[in-house]
Amino acid sequence: MPDFFDTVQTVLHTPLFRFGSAALTLNLIAEFLLALLIAVLVAFGFKRVFANQILSRLGFRQGTRESIATITSYGLAVFLGLLLLQMLGINLASIAVLAGSLGIGIGFGLQDITRNFTSGIAMLVEQKLKVGDFIEWEGLSGYIVEISLRSTVIRTITQRHIVIPNSNLIGTQVINWTYTDTKGWVPVYVSVAHESDPVLVIEALLDSAYLEETVSYEYPPEVYFTGFGQTSLDFVLWIWVNRVDLKHKTESSLRFIIDQSLRQHHIRLASPRYDLWHRNPNVVMQASVADYEQHQAVQQAVPTFSESHLKPMAVRDLLRQIPYFADCSTVELRKLVEIGHRRRLEAGEVLYREGDPGDAFYIILSGTVGYTLNGQDQPTMMTAGQFIGEFSLMLGIPRTVTVTAMEDTTVFAISPQGFKQILQSQPRLYDLIVQEMGRHEVELTHQKRRLRELGLINQEYDKNPVVWVQKQLEKLFMPQM
Repeated sequence: MPDFFDTVQTVLHTPLFRFGSAALTLNLIAEFLLALLIAVLVAFGFKRVFANQILSRLGFRQGTRESIATITSYGLAVFLGLLLLQMLGINLASIAVLAGSLGIGIGFGLQDITRNFTSGIAMLVEQKLKVGDFIEWEGLSGYIVEISLRSTVIRTITQRHIVIPNSNLIGTQVINWTYTDTKGWVPVYVSVAHESDPVLVIEALLDSAYLEETVSYEYPPEVYFTGFGQTSLDFVLWIWVNRVDLKHKTESSLRFIIDQSLRQHHIRLASPRYDLWHRNPNVVMQASVADYEQHQAVQQAVPTFSESHLKPMAVRDLLRQIPYFADCSTVELRKLVEIGHRRRLEAGEVLYREGDPGDAFYIILSGTVGYTLNGQDQPTMMTAGQFIGEFSLMLGIPRTVTVTAMEDTTVFAISPQGFKQILQSQPRLYDLIVQEMGRHEVELTHQKRRLRELGLINQEYDKNPVVWVQKQLEKLFMPQM
């Protein structure tokens, strides 16, 4: 038995290669691999604890946490590996000589690994791509779940994991949808037949956007007429969403709504047109005029919408019924349609409640709404052609009354940005709103104490409320006037 152990010791310490004074033995290789394994395991455990327990409590975002933890763990692994080798009595100078001798040969054989390694370091330091980002690369899209020194792992929306060499990501164009945050614009392209009314198309697309619950109103939806195709009129609907990485769900849901809205307006989607040429026209049978009535149904296009649906009245036509907008041109009405959206209320439905944020201005297109102030028995009624909601919007305060539909009512809702645009483009409407503000005198009196506590009214208001309101309107919305 002693002879066996002596033989093993001899084999382990027998030099395999010599490089000057340095020698490579099996014992040296085993100790080196053991030290490397311990260093890697400790560094991996440290990375998890450092990222999830320490950096997360300090408020770092996921991508930043992973980058810091990865770089720190790699540095710890190198330091710990060298320390263990030194503790095991391995001559680091010998390893350096050996590495230097083999480095040139290994370098030529491992160029791709070296390139991926340096690319991984660059990605971790620059953080242009971080763990948790939703990216699009060469037709693939998904979340970055891991960035190592050699490769990056992407999880697609179908829960498949793709391993991509780091040099491929560094050397090509990558779309990072969530570079700063998860919010962003999403385009939805729509092409309709040439005979379609562009204004009705814009209205249908905007109405569809406001019906989709995942669309954010932080920035109002916008529609652009992008061009004339050979068989189509081309539009793009831009919507703002809070989760751009879930845009595929929003796009799908929105396309269903758009399809239904276009059908209700009897607007056809564009389809290619074909010309039929006969190689031997002499063999085509001639038909008489008398046969036309029997075969005319064949030449009629099959409708893509249900004729049972009543075509809704367009916002453009409803605005024309309001005396103020009766003389507006089609272009002016189109600009109005673009800055707002239709909202339908059933009898008894609340438009907004007292205390709600003043985030919209409304034009009553049809029907009647009413509100009641404390101390009043009869509600104040407002009908088609009148405006409501500008008071809270102008002052930036919560709603002072609760407004309810007295019958089936349609209103045209305009965002704060749209309110500013309409006042700048329609000076006469500005004067009309100032005159209408006189009806808010009761509201102002009702809320006078609260408004004074907020510092919104002063002695000038006590002299002439309407003049004070006019100055506030000019100050907040009409700086160019």
